[in-house]
Amino acid sequence: MIKRDVVMPIELIQEIAQLVHKENYFILKEAFPSLKMKGPIFLSQEEAEALIDLAVIEKKKARLRYPYYDDEHPLYDENHEDSFDDVQMGIYEKTIYYVESAFKKNNFRHLL
Repeated sequence: MIKRDVVMPIELIQEIAQLVHKENYFILKEAFPSLKMKGPIFLSQEEAEALIDLAVIEKKKARLRYPYYDDEHPLYDENHEDSFDDVQMGIYEKTIYYVESAFKKNNFRHLL
């Protein structure tokens, strides 16, 4: 099985590692074996898809937690928008960017 080196910031690696261990995502435990790891990250295609799934799940959880993030919603809440944007522009977009940088671009669009 071929694994690719996925370069990402230490903060993102540690955030993902915490989620992997908290949620017991077994498929990603080999790539993220420790809560305090700093890299490097080597992912197979299957692990890369699982990591994209994790990012998508986190964004969906944010939509459930902060439903009034859209300024066009009648119950718009700026705190919801800020919290949702933290996830959207944080773990979601960054994970996709760094994984796609190591693998073929748009290779994971079917998971989004």
